Amino acid sequence: AFLLCSPHNPTGTVHSAEELAAVAALAARYGVRVVADEIHAPLVARDTAFVPYLSVPGAEDGLSLMSASKAWNLAGLKAALAVAGPEAAEDLARMPEEVGHGPSHLGVLAHTAALRDGGDWLDALLADLDDNRRLLTALLAEQLPTVRYRPAAGTFLAWLDCRPLGLGDNPAEVFLARGRVALSPGPDFGTGGAGHVRLNLATSPEVLTEAVRRMAAAVT
Repeated sequence: AFLLCSPHNPTGTVHSAEELAAVAALAARYGVRVVADEIHAPLVARDTAFVPYLSVPGAEDGLSLMSASKAWNLAGLKAALAVAGPEAAEDLARMPEEVGHGPSHLGVLAHTAALRDGGDWLDALLADLDDNRRLLTALLAEQLPTVRYRPAAGTFLAWLDCRPLGLGDNPAEVFLARGRVALSPGPDFGTGGAGHVRLNLATSPEVLTEAVRRMAAAVT
C-alpha cells in the first residue's frame, strides 16, 4: 500500500489532478493500493482547488481517510471517516467490526456539526490563515532573512528551511533551548527534513510575531 498525504504535511503542497492521476496509474501498474490521508483538505487556501484522490481516473480501488479534527480543532474528540472507491468497497467492508467502535458519541456529534454547520467558521479561519502566511513572510524577511519559506496552499503549517543558519540537522532544539519556542523538528518527517522546522500558523498574529522575534534572538 502507498500512504498518500494530500494535502501534504508538512510542506502544505496541494496535489493537482494530473499528479494524482499519475499516482493512480503507477499504483495500477505495480499492484499497489493507495490510501489517501486527506485530513487537511478543508484547510486549502481559498484560491486553490483541492482534488479528492477518489475523483481522478484510475483511483477506483483507492481509499480516502478524512476527519474534521484538523480544520475545526476537534482532535481531542477522536473521529474519522474511511471512504472506499467503488472497487474497494468490499475490502473496506471486510474490516473487523471493532475498527469502527473508536469514535465516542460526543466525537461523532461534534464532527457532524462541524461538517454540516461549520462552513462560516471555516471561511473565517481560512482568511486568518492567509493573513498569517503573509505576516510570517514579512516577519522572516525582516528578522530571519536567510530562512527559506514558501507559503503553501494547504494546511495550517509552515515548513521553514533553516539550513543557512548553520544550526545542524535539528534547529528546533536550538530555538527551544535559546528562544523558548517549540517547533516540530524537521528530521521527524523523514528524508529531506534535516535542517528544517515546522511552525504552526493557527495562532494569533501576536503569538506569531513573538515567536519569530524569539527565534531571531536565539540566533543572534
